This record gives sequence, C-alpha cells and structure tokens, in this order.
Amino acid sequence: MSEPVRIPPDFYFEIENDARPFAPLPGDLGRVGAMCKLPETHRVVSSSDLAGMPDWADVRCAWSLRGLAVVFECPDPPRPRAGLARMDVWIDTRNTRNIHRATRFCHQFRLEFDPTVTIGRKRSPNETMAPGAELSQIRINRALADAPVADRTSVYTDLLNGKNGGFRLALFLTHDALNGFDPEVNRSLGFAYRLAAPGLPMQRLGPGQEFPVAEDPSLWTVLQLID
Repeated sequence: MSEPVRIPPDFYFEIENDARPFAPLPGDLGRVGAMCKLPETHRVVSSSDLAGMPDWADVRCAWSLRGLAVVFECPDPPRPRAGLARMDVWIDTRNTRNIHRATRFCHQFRLEFDPTVTIGRKRSPNETMAPGAELSQIRINRALADAPVADRTSVYTDLLNGKNGGFRLALFLTHDALNGFDPEVNRSLGFAYRLAAPGLPMQRLGPGQEFPVAEDPSLWTVLQLID
C-alpha cells in the first residue's frame, strides 16, 4: 500500500507579510549601518513555525523608493558551530502567481558567511560588501528569461558577528538590482527565503526542500509594501 500524501501546513494558508517604510535606508545615505536597526514593527513571519520548527533567527523587512532591505538577526543561536551559514532570498517584482517558471522579474541572491568568525576590520565607506559576507546572484533554473545581473554597487550588505556565534546580517537591494522594482506602480512582491547554519534546522519562508521553491515563483509568498 502506498504512503499517504502529506500536504505541508504551508499549503493551507496564503502567507502574506507587510514591509513597512523605514528611512534612512543605506541607498539613501550611501551607508549601511542604519539598516541593521529595523524596529519590531518590521518583523516578518516564516513558514518554519507552521511545520513545527520554531524560528531561531529574527527576520525583518523595510522598503523605500530606493529599494528593499532584509535583515536577519540571531543574537544567541542554540547550537553555534563553525562553518558557512547561507541565506537565500527570492524576489519577484511582479508577484506572478499563475506561472511555474521564473521571468526576468524574478531574482535570487545568496549570502554566505561564518557566524563564529569575528571580522577584524570594518567595511570602508566606499565598500558596498561587508567583510566576511560573500554575495552572489544565482541564475534561476528553468527560467523563461533571466533577470539582469545586478552590479555590485547596487547591492549593500552589513554583517555584525557577536559572541557565541550570534550575528546580524543585512541585505539592501536597490531598485537598480531588482528589475521591475517600482513601488509607485506595484506594491505586491513575490518573496521567499531560506536560512541555513551549521547545527541548526533550516529556517524558511515558503515550502520546504521537497518542493522546487528555487525555480517556481508560484511557491513564493507575498510581500506587500505598505505605507
């Protein structure tokens, strides 16, 4: 007898988060530090808790006409281990819900870093990438059309490593990095993320790894840019 099909809890709900404005953002100032201090009102819910895995990182989002900020913070991880942590973020600036293949408005960005390594130097004023954080833009498999490759000067990162493996990682994607980003025309985005660190369960927004979240934008959640 075949195993019964189990429907993930995520599929019983249409998850929608709000991104609130917050100024100044780094794209407005040419610096990143202010982005790391998003208030409690900017927190977004995840899918992990629905699957019985409590979140271990706090995630917050903010926006301005200049772009979108995502901040991940884990001040005291339960089981910190040395090794690379990885954050993947998917964004569809058109929030296309009825197709299963990415368009030129769909983006994937990946940040890798070791949360247990203390960075010895600060980011200089002319750097957009924080020391210790490696950023890459990933080509989405089976896409109908690829999003333009973002120039490194259009993306900002900030990384603060604390004691015992804690960290705060911020990513600011300017409108130049996000093809089709225009809050004056469209306030609804497709949005998903996965956060993995050694010794910790994957935290996610969107279905689990048994589903092709990395290539199917219809599986991404909704992020509303509200005033």
